[in-house]
Amino acid sequence: MTRKIVVLAFACAFALALVWAAPQTTQQINPNQILPKPKPPVLCSDFTATLDVQKQSDGTVVLTGRLCNAGPGMLDGYFMIYTWHPPKTPAQEGNLKFFQHTDLGTAMKANDCKSISYTTKIENFSRWGTFPTTATERQAMKQFCVRVEKKGTVGFSLCEDSNIPNTTACFDLAYMEKIK
Repeated sequence: MTRKIVVLAFACAFALALVWAAPQTTQQINPNQILPKPKPPVLCSDFTATLDVQKQSDGTVVLTGRLCNAGPGMLDGYFMIYTWHPPKTPAQEGNLKFFQHTDLGTAMKANDCKSISYTTKIENFSRWGTFPTTATERQAMKQFCVRVEKKGTVGFSLCEDSNIPNTTACFDLAYMEKIK
């Protein structure tokens, strides 16, 4: 019996020695080394909108929207303009107008971009900026937005647009409005 225990102990010690002496196959990672983040595959579309606003001294505003797509879809691009007079908010005044609907096609290839433009002139424009109200002019604000949207009455599903907040780009402009 003692002999069996000695042989068994010797066999265990030999097995442990083999495991300990085996070459290490794990790779040591330097903690200061920056590993590249894995890029997940694009499974869904992501429509994006950016807006460039150019203002002229006579109150003319040129809007250029750049609408991009990372997948297919029936798309429409358009501009929206909110107008309000501080201290009111856009929601209190409710003056929203839509302009320049543009059919972007039944499909845009991945990473395809299209530009749309619209020029408008602000009625009763006096000057750019915010100044104290006088007898002849008052403060006013406009928010210019460009938006890419799915055609029809149903909005994007999560797979048709994986980041819905970036489908609209807006820019605010303060100006003085002539009082009639």
